[in-house]
Amino acid sequence: MGHTGVRREEAAHARRRHLKPVPGQAALWELEVLGKRRKWRTVFLPDRVVEALEDHWADRGEDFAQGDGEGALLSPVVIPMTPTAKDKHFADEDMVGAGFSTDGLYRCIRTGLVRMADNPLLELEDAERDILRRSGLHAFRHTFGTIAAARTLPLDVLQRAMGHASLQTTSIYVQAERKRSIEEMGKFFGDSPSGARATSTDVSS
Repeated sequence: MGHTGVRREEAAHARRRHLKPVPGQAALWELEVLGKRRKWRTVFLPDRVVEALEDHWADRGEDFAQGDGEGALLSPVVIPMTPTAKDKHFADEDMVGAGFSTDGLYRCIRTGLVRMADNPLLELEDAERDILRRSGLHAFRHTFGTIAAARTLPLDVLQRAMGHASLQTTSIYVQAERKRSIEEMGKFFGDSPSGARATSTDVSS
């Protein structure tokens, strides 16, 4: 989600057969996801995300290289023995991982974020731990959009990646980056003695 901007329901419903390497781009993969308004779109993933998915499939005891069927990209590693979970994941002996429900994926990642926040072995500031405890899955999507805008990804490309119907919605990320730039530059010039005013040696703005 942090590398593609997909929504949690799109991540939960993503299938292995819709993920493939991009021809001519050794370090890039493409994934088709079904988004809002039942529209398909293509998002792109770097190698490091695919490597993490390969490890996830290995943890599940499944072969990522042979995963060209209906297997979910993301699926629970441990299945609770509730009737609903057993019906979903064990109804068919040959069934590849049935995947998370949207709410199940939310709970899994939220639990992980809280555990990270509470882990004393991680070198995190108190403010960072508070952010982790408060963050939801949509924060990953917003982070992707904000970073992409900061790195000047063309707005129409970002719009397609995010699955926005309107370019105006996508422009929110550009506005957010502009606001952040103004705030940071205000701090810089406000805190910097040399930056607060021009000197006689300055030859340009």
